Amino acid sequence: MIYELRTYDTTPGRTAEYIQLHVQEALPRLRRHLGEPIGYWTTEFGQLNQLVHLWRYENLADLERRFESLGADPEWHAYRDKIGRLDLVTRQERKVLRALPFSNLK
Repeated sequence: MIYELRTYDTTPGRTAEYIQLHVQEALPRLRRHLGEPIGYWTTEFGQLNQLVHLWRYENLADLERRFESLGADPEWHAYRDKIGRLDLVTRQERKVLRALPFSNLK
């Protein structure tokens, strides 16, 4: 198993707006192409104005196949364009993680 950790820094004061749009428009499309997320979080300390989510894949080939499917979805492109026009996200970070044998997530 591998995991994808995504962190989105949002425009200060607009995190709730971004989360609402993400839940209404992005999450259904992400679920359709990527499956169920492991979890979603916001930050309370440290770097603020962040939405963090974690996804699980069988391997890199599975991740690539799912993202190719997402990338071919015109509704996904419309959502990304909308987020860009609204200037809700200031930075994105994507990490692909491999669980160690003693991890609770395998």
